[in-house]
Amino acid sequence: MTMKSEQVTVGLTAVQVIPADDMNRRVYFHDDSSHPVYLGGSDVTTANGLEVPKDTLFELYIPAWETLHAVSGNADQTVSVLYQTRCRSRRTA
Repeated sequence: MTMKSEQVTVGLTAVQVIPADDMNRRVYFHDDSSHPVYLGGSDVTTANGLEVPKDTLFELYIPAWETLHAVSGNADQTVSVLYQTRCRSRRTA
């Protein structure tokens, strides 16, 4: 396994912030923005998502094959994620 860190821009429509993988994962999610961000599935909205207040760090558990999406009531909000992923080596023939 390896750790992967990314910054993602979240706006008025849901964007995927954690892709699916074939293992359970612990995810660290930080709302770097100046407004709340909401977490959930691909259908997440500001009305049904889990609110992450600005400048807050969340630790989440994501089951295998699940994704995590985020949305905000404001455009161009930056979030940071740190998560485990399988170390897939590339073999050359």
